[in-house]
Amino acid sequence: MLYIGNFSYNDDSDSKDNYCLMPCVVEAENPDEAMEKFADCLSRVRRTSDLLEGAHEIFLDSLTELEGAPAEPVICQWQKIVPAISGLCSVTSALPVVDEDDDFANAYAWGDEHDDDHAHVDDLEDLDEDEMDETEPFLLFE
Repeated sequence: MLYIGNFSYNDDSDSKDNYCLMPCVVEAENPDEAMEKFADCLSRVRRTSDLLEGAHEIFLDSLTELEGAPAEPVICQWQKIVPAISGLCSVTSALPVVDEDDDFANAYAWGDEHDDDHAHVDDLEDLDEDEMDETEPFLLFE
């Protein structure tokens, strides 16, 4: 399977509000193996380059699973960055135009397994800023 992880972080080395986006792709047997590979890759990049120097918390916005390379284009993630009380926040939808009946792609959420609201927001009025602030990071760096 192919897995596309859409990661984000605030660059703490920049004094202005910012949001860095990093889509990553890997082939793996299952989502857990993909997550391990992503974590290893991001940790290695952090150690060996200055690309993630300002990243102290990296968030997984979505994880998309594809059976293989699609014959037709697939929008894997739609994301909008909006101002919030505490800076910028992200509104994200994985596989926004794929029908639920299609079985060539799946999307996984990161965080509270019982809260599906963060996976897709149709109306910005439905966005709960407190929930956005409580999202757990995928990786933490000292």
